[in-house]
Amino acid sequence: MKKLPIKAAKEVSKKYNQDQVILVTFDRTDGLTHVVTYGKTLKDCEEAAIGGNLIKKFIGFPENLCNSKPRRSK
Repeated sequence: MKKLPIKAAKEVSKKYNQDQVILVTFDRTDGLTHVVTYGKTLKDCEEAAIGGNLIKKFIGFPENLCNSKPRRSK
């Protein structure tokens, strides 16, 4: 499966004028689920990341993958 880029969430944000975007995708071929987040501002990025982490926990991702931080905040 091709990895879902953050750019895809950014494009949704721009096209639909949304401050935060969380994309969840599933590929039946390989059984992989991706969660990608984007926020317009640093605060939006951080909040979207929190939401993405909550979604990952809810759908059963391993705990070590449920603590992602936005790249912009690093």
